[in-house]
Amino acid sequence: MRKKKIFIGSSSEELGLANAAKTILEFEQDFEVTIWNEDVWEKSVFKLNNNYLNDLIRATLQFDFGILIGTKDDKVEVRGDEYLQPRDNILFELGLFIGRLGLNNCAFLIDKDIKLLSDIKGISLARFERNKMDTFTNAISQIKDLFRNQIDSGINFFPSSTLAAVYYENFVKPTCLHIIKNNGIVNDDGKKYEDCIIKIIIPEKLTSDVNGQFQTLKKKFQTKKLTFDYLGRPRHIDVEILVKDGKLFVIDFPTVLSGINYAISNLLPYDFNAMSEDYESILNREFDRFVYTLNKLALRDGYNNLTTVINERDLK
Repeated sequence: MRKKKIFIGSSSEELGLANAAKTILEFEQDFEVTIWNEDVWEKSVFKLNNNYLNDLIRATLQFDFGILIGTKDDKVEVRGDEYLQPRDNILFELGLFIGRLGLNNCAFLIDKDIKLLSDIKGISLARFERNKMDTFTNAISQIKDLFRNQIDSGINFFPSSTLAAVYYENFVKPTCLHIIKNNGIVNDDGKKYEDCIIKIIIPEKLTSDVNGQFQTLKKKFQTKKLTFDYLGRPRHIDVEILVKDGKLFVIDFPTVLSGINYAISNLLPYDFNAMSEDYESILNREFDRFVYTLNKLALRDGYNNLTTVINERDLK
């Protein structure tokens, strides 16, 4: 299982705090942390000759969590009174990450003396005192615990969780219901197999021709096609089956995953066409979410003992 990734944003004047936060977050190796200014090419968020906003959008797709550090950087006047507040770009990035990742997956770490905008007063905040490092350490530890306990942080609606839900409702669930209702699956030779498992194969990568890719992958199995009715409705379910050691396996390759490619190609056309490191990172993250959502839905309905999800690289 990959490590969850955290993005840290701060003003350039407070990179010391960002680095301190990274050290605390990575201490137990729970997370992989990237600070906004890192210049190692594979990890850097803002790359040379790239558009700043495009890089930020890419970051919201790559990372599971976001931490924005708000310090007293800019003086503003509100109704005749002067206040100190974080840089505008920090507030913008906070809104961008919250909009993409959700409130529970973002944290706003702020100096306790900062005056907050009315729009963000409803956000859970982690506060610290600028000259008391122990308060900063405690605040980061609270954020770490928050992120670690986000058991469903892998589910969102871009786009893998939605695709997984559609795939589950239209194929996995009907097939499980058929197995339960009939106490197994009857092969085309009339033999009934009560021990049945739906084996879902997740590819290592996606090509532009996902259907062709899965046809090639299917050649690794000596499967036969079987059709059954879906609970009496005017609809048939076609499955590929394989009998081995007295057990019947339904082998499936979710071509609905092509929707991830479409989403990435629309949002990040340059990265998609170049099959860049960023594309690979986003794709792997979406695969993880697809699998996570499938497993959660199967567990919710009590079908987890009828389904198994494996990666193509783990095929024997």
